[in-house]
Amino acid sequence: MNIQNKVLLGIGSFVGIMLLVGWVAINEPARMEVFTEQWHGRSVERGAALFLSSCATCHNADGKGQEGRAPALQNPMLFLTENPAKVAKAKVADLQTQLKTLTDSQTAYDDAVKNLPDLEAKRDQLASNPDSQEYKDAVSAVETAQAAVRNYDPNTPQKVTDMNTQITTAQSDLDALVAQGWEPDRDVRLVEMGWGGTLADYIEGTLISGRPASKFYWPQAMPNWAQSTGGPLRPDEIQNLVDFILNWQADAVKLTPNDLNQQFKLPVSGPPKQTIAQEFGANPDVTTLDLSGGDAANGQSLYASNACQACHAVEGGAAYPFAPTPGTWTRVIDVRLKDPANAGLTPEQYLAHSILDPNAYIVPGASAGLMPQTFASSLSIQELRDIIAYLATQQ
Repeated sequence: MNIQNKVLLGIGSFVGIMLLVGWVAINEPARMEVFTEQWHGRSVERGAALFLSSCATCHNADGKGQEGRAPALQNPMLFLTENPAKVAKAKVADLQTQLKTLTDSQTAYDDAVKNLPDLEAKRDQLASNPDSQEYKDAVSAVETAQAAVRNYDPNTPQKVTDMNTQITTAQSDLDALVAQGWEPDRDVRLVEMGWGGTLADYIEGTLISGRPASKFYWPQAMPNWAQSTGGPLRPDEIQNLVDFILNWQADAVKLTPNDLNQQFKLPVSGPPKQTIAQEFGANPDVTTLDLSGGDAANGQSLYASNACQACHAVEGGAAYPFAPTPGTWTRVIDVRLKDPANAGLTPEQYLAHSILDPNAYIVPGASAGLMPQTFASSLSIQELRDIIAYLATQQ
């Protein structure tokens, strides 16, 4: 083969390779999207099998719960961001407030028209003594009545009629939602639980740590399912279950509470106790709290029951990789307390502040809203001491 043919062959090969690379580059995103969808589909299928074998006994095979035993997970209250009945109730209240403003305006106008002649007559009678307080009060009363007449909107009667119609319609909408089983004074589940993260994280955390406190309002507590917390399921199986439950969303948001066998119950944490917020206020000064005398063993139990370990689990496997449970105490002393923002705090006070007011100081790599904001309203001071005592063992 002569040199010219070799050059042509080389050029042709190069062009062919470039075309092939270009074709792959163009089609790779679509191929990866299909691959991702197929992988997710398989995860949902595996999650369905796991749900049937591990969860259906309590939550029912269709995820609609069993009365008196466990709540529905294919549940609009889990997937919606707002309770439609609560929204409808707020709309009725807002319309009623607007109606009151209109009727108050109409009453003020009617009273002004009726009383203005007498008020003007009284003012004129007192005009001979313009420096007296009685005359000044009479002038002020006339000016107030004149302003009510001057500022009156002649369309107010029609607006009142229209507003009453709107209230009737809005109340009818609310009544229809209540008839479907919606409770207008409840929040959706994540709000009730004070959860600031994603729904996927909430489901994963619940599966990992269980819900020990649910023994106070269900026949038995929901167990922890992850191997990392002593349960039977691997991390990939936990993810399969999360994907399967999330896959209910499109159907769940079309359901009403009457379609379910068992709604969520309001969460409780056991026998009545005095919370930190009740004893010290919603935003207590941690430097004034006695944080000594904690029980580390009970603190570990509380750490699990409040789903803390679901996010702060282990180094490299935590939802918050910047704050794994192992090494917490050492990290507080060697890193957190050296930040000028935490100057003057003891390790116990820093941890108390992080638990009770987690958005006040955001550690590097974190963002506001990751942790629940409700621990001051759910923990007693002794429970806080116990959790801190447990974290003191994480050196």
